[in-house]
Order: sequence, then C-alpha cells, then structure tokens
Amino acid sequence: MEDLTSKIRIDCWNNALDCLGFSYIYSKKISKIEVWLRWSKALGLIIPVALGGMVSTYYTNKEIMDWALLIASPIAIAQLIVSSYLIAVGSDEKLTSYMGKSAEYSLLRGEFEQLAKYPIANSDEYKHKFEILSERASGIGKGNYEVTDPEKRMGMRYGLREFNRECVQCKTVPYSMKATECDVCGNF
Repeated sequence: MEDLTSKIRIDCWNNALDCLGFSYIYSKKISKIEVWLRWSKALGLIIPVALGGMVSTYYTNKEIMDWALLIASPIAIAQLIVSSYLIAVGSDEKLTSYMGKSAEYSLLRGEFEQLAKYPIANSDEYKHKFEILSERASGIGKGNYEVTDPEKRMGMRYGLREFNRECVQCKTVPYSMKATECDVCGNF
C-alpha cells in the first residue's frame, strides 16, 4: 500500500509540473495575441480621431489636409491589414481558448499539488482521486495540438525551474528561462 501511495505522490508531482508548464505556455500565447490586439485597437481609434481632428481644425487649408492624408493613409492601411489578419485567424477566439486552458491547467496544478502534499490514508480512495484528476488533465490535453515541441520544452524548463527539479537529460536544475542545448528543457 505504501508503494502505491508513493508512486501516486510522485505521479502527482510530475503532473503538477506538466500542468504548470502548459499553463505557462498558454500565458505566453495570450501575451503575444494581446500585444497585437492592443495595437490594432489603438491604431483603429487613434487614426480616425486624429484625422477627424485635422479635418475639423484645418478643413480650409488644403496643404495641411494633403499632408495629413499622406501621413495617415499608410498607417490606416497597415492597421486595416493587421485587423483583417487578426479577424481571419480568429485571434479573439484563440485568446478566449488560451485563457480557459491556462486557468484550467493552473487549477489542476494546484489540485495535483494538494494531492501530493496530503495523501489520503485509504489508498483506494487516493488512487481514485488521482485517476479523476488525471482524466481531467487528459481531457484538457486533447486540445493541445497547437502547442509545438519547442513550446513544450519551454514549459518543461519553466516547470523544472519553479519546482527546483533536475532535468532528466542534462542533469541540471534550471535557474533561468534562457534556452540551452538540452532536448528536454532547452532548444526553444
């Protein structure tokens, strides 16, 4: 019975590390999308307001109007292209999906940690709770097809760093997120 409990505790810590890594990966994806969405929204607001201000202020001065249109037009076209691209690739939907996955993995990490820290005396009940959490993690993981191998290695490095654990391949404990040549916790 003690061996089963020990094995489940080890598996709980490993799953907590994995969940932390995936939560980190999705938070990075969220950050990238948010930057583009912010720029798109800012330019979509600034250009029309600035152009409207110029028109209402200098509508009688043709030379200033020509310069204003000359400067604003390329920026407006760039903003239109970026906004169209973001809409076409479904950035809002991806952002929502990534936020949900990041939150779910974060929650699961906490639950795996709790199960690892405070094992239940009844080993059958302990195993059952572990299986339920593992099934939830498996269900969330089915949608991880957008996560690349370099991103997985980055998530592994983050998890190893946070849990202060040694990488199984390079035998070092990562203290930074600087990529190394390791094929388990680097090369990202």
